[in-house]
Amino acid sequence: MKPTDSYIINQNIKIMSFWRVLLAIICPPLAVIGKGCGSIFIVFLLWLCGWVPGVIAALIILNNPER
Repeated sequence: MKPTDSYIINQNIKIMSFWRVLLAIICPPLAVIGKGCGSIFIVFLLWLCGWVPGVIAALIILNNPER
């Protein structure tokens, strides 16, 4: 792997993260769709309670690198 390859991968991750964060602000359950059924369900319930709790939960789940 060349050093330029890692730069391209990092740029792609940053772009994908930007779109995930934007989607988390617009529609939080769709942003966490790749994180598992439980995450989607929790974010959806919080989103129904209010827009802000859903967005906060989605951003927290997206920010967790272990999941």
